[in-house]
Amino acid sequence: MQTVFIAGFLLVLTSFANAQAPAQTAPVKVGVVNSGAFANPTGGITRLVNAIRTLDTEFKPRRDEITQLVSRFDSLQQTPANTPPAQLAARREQAETLQIEIRRKQEDARVAFSKRQTALIDPVQKNIFQALEAFAKQRGIDLLVDVSKFPDGVFLVNQGADLTPAFIRDFNSRNP
Repeated sequence: MQTVFIAGFLLVLTSFANAQAPAQTAPVKVGVVNSGAFANPTGGITRLVNAIRTLDTEFKPRRDEITQLVSRFDSLQQTPANTPPAQLAARREQAETLQIEIRRKQEDARVAFSKRQTALIDPVQKNIFQALEAFAKQRGIDLLVDVSKFPDGVFLVNQGADLTPAFIRDFNSRNP
């Protein structure tokens, strides 16, 4: 009877031990990419760089106009010595009006820029993400870390794990 009890006890212990044993998992293959390099004018993703240039070109006139208005505002703020009180009041009033105009133009430009950026750059970024996902799968990468999102949190030991240059070349060759 004792032998049966001990055998049963060992059987129960063995089943507990097997149930708690960690499952064997395949090693995870990790790749690293720096999405900040995608927008680099020299060596970045051509379609993204061109979209950014287009956006910059389209909004340069607004940016220049606002810069000129700010310069005028700054010059109104600097009053020469011995300026009569009537002129001071007039300059102050002009500066206040100009400040309101600057704020309006900045906000209008910000809204327009955001809409245009969404129209120009978002489709390119979506295409880049899809291509990056396919690129990683093609190379058997299980986990892709974007070092531009964690600049201080990633320590890259093997530079060969950085897929950025290879991905940029691949994307540019497939998407001229």
